[in-house]
Amino acid sequence: MSKSSRFHKSKFLAALLPKKHEPELAVDDPAVNPEVETAAEPLDQEREEEVKKSLSAIYQDESGQMPDLTKIERVKSKRGFWTWVTVALGALFIVAVIWAGISFLKPFRGFSGDALALEIQGPENISLGQEVAFLINYENRSSEPIAAAELRISFPTDFVSTRVDPLPTGENLTWRLGSLAAGEKGVIRISGNFTGALGTVTAIQVVGTYRPASFSSDFENLATKVLNYKDSVLIGLLDVPAKTMPGDEVVIDYLITNRGESSLGDLTARMILPEGFQLANASSVNVIDGRTITVPLSLLAHGASSTVSIKGSFVAGTSGEAHVIAETGHVNKEGVFQASQRSETSFTVLAGDLSLKLVANGTENDLAVEYGSTLHFALSYENTSSEELRDIELRLRLESVTSTRWKASQPLVDWENYEAASGTRQGNVLIWTKKQVSSLARLRPRENGTIEVSLDALSSEQGVSGLAFRATLEAVIGSVGDIRVEKKVKSTPLMLSYLTDARFKAEARYYSEEGAPLGMGYLPPVVRQETTYRVRWELDKKFHELKNIKAQATLPKIARMSRTVQAEAGELKYDEATGQIIWQLNRLPENVAQAFVEFDVVVTPHEADAGRFAKILGETHFEATDAQVNQLIVQTADELTTDLQNDEWAAGKGVVRKE
Repeated sequence: MSKSSRFHKSKFLAALLPKKHEPELAVDDPAVNPEVETAAEPLDQEREEEVKKSLSAIYQDESGQMPDLTKIERVKSKRGFWTWVTVALGALFIVAVIWAGISFLKPFRGFSGDALALEIQGPENISLGQEVAFLINYENRSSEPIAAAELRISFPTDFVSTRVDPLPTGENLTWRLGSLAAGEKGVIRISGNFTGALGTVTAIQVVGTYRPASFSSDFENLATKVLNYKDSVLIGLLDVPAKTMPGDEVVIDYLITNRGESSLGDLTARMILPEGFQLANASSVNVIDGRTITVPLSLLAHGASSTVSIKGSFVAGTSGEAHVIAETGHVNKEGVFQASQRSETSFTVLAGDLSLKLVANGTENDLAVEYGSTLHFALSYENTSSEELRDIELRLRLESVTSTRWKASQPLVDWENYEAASGTRQGNVLIWTKKQVSSLARLRPRENGTIEVSLDALSSEQGVSGLAFRATLEAVIGSVGDIRVEKKVKSTPLMLSYLTDARFKAEARYYSEEGAPLGMGYLPPVVRQETTYRVRWELDKKFHELKNIKAQATLPKIARMSRTVQAEAGELKYDEATGQIIWQLNRLPENVAQAFVEFDVVVTPHEADAGRFAKILGETHFEATDAQVNQLIVQTADELTTDLQNDEWAAGKGVVRKE
């Protein structure tokens, strides 16, 4: 080892040795002043050996050899990748700081879309019919101007405006405000009244759109005010009798007063009458059903009143509390009645003298009648008083409720076949007295009786579209005990509506009526040989629109449908796997009298069919809904066989032959 190497090694070892803490030396001390010559102290041998061992443990390789510390080699750092990562992250941090600075300096930073402030001022609780005003306040609360500002105001559909200031600049209450400077404000005033239904909860809504000066996109803001329809300017009062009896005339008065500051128009009064109440002035009101009526009202000025008066009587057998509901309001565009005022009251109906009940075809409810059918009526009566009833006259009255095309004198049933064995007839009224029924002379308490009568309905040739009539059992009581009363009572009426005269037919032919061949193949049919027949489904009618029309039948295993020849209306479907054939039509208008479909069926008889008629098509099930009376019609056509009775050219050629 050279002298230089030994020198460096000694310096290296000395640097690793811990320094001794010695007292402060004088300037002339050789340790402080190198110029002072002094003898070198001997190195602590034991200390040096300890350091060597430590260095050996650190630097010696696996073979126990020490590296040459006199040579310094450059080794590539393994931390270079992380250095580059650190540099990249630092660069990104710098960019983020720069961007944050730019965003801080840019106006509308973090813009939230609330620069255009909106507010709706006005009452929350609404009195229907009373004029109210709403203020729509808007303001640009940002520090910069905004452009293309626009307001759209939505009121409930029952709101009727009387004043708008300023006027809208667009359709459907739209204001195009344009540019608004920072801090600029404005107000829109809208006055009007509400005509909806009491108890309604609804709202006014304002939508504002605008574009900030430093943005190229639009922003939107919204304001809503909930409204509650609490009361009304209309006052209603119901006047009814304290008590009544069946057959007594009853007058129900409904008084409506406008206490508002302005006139009200387009009002309608609606009344829901008690059970068992029969109107005497039904022609002067619009009867929605048996109990609900509506009456249009004239213009009601401030402080003005209008009265709806209803007359009638309770039918026999009615007793107990009778409840009346009366309302006044508007009918909206959808035809829904919205009540702005509601009144209700009750009164007592005392038990009557004579209880009457009318049943038609086994039901006390309204009935749909088929043309040409038979109507079976049962007229029941009972003395419910404690006195004897004398000289009773019973009447079965039939009254037309059809349009003016049907005169009162025209028959509602076929009187030609009526046998007047029990009662006498006067027009559309049947009458029974003590001459025909002896018990009507004197009817003791709790005694009762029943009269049965059958009437034939009209034929379709005698009818008209929409024909309907009301059947009512009436009675006139001559005396209660020894007191002459001539009191009239009535039963609950029944409504009888004639159904459509629609008839469905199914027919198979081989030849047309003129003798032209429609089918193909063997005639008579032959076992294991094909014969094609033409099947026709036909629907005929004169009255009423039909909807949801459907006819379906199933082919036997020896038959298959080959093609649809003609479908005048609707759609014909064939399922080859099941053999089912279905004909469907959505509707057949009233002015269309007929619809039909024709298709070919190929029949290949089996051995078991020999010597008899083979089946072409099973029973056909037909159904449709009469749109006039909303009644389902169901008919069944018989199965079709090779016995073509309606085909005069193929008659007698239906029995299957063997080969």
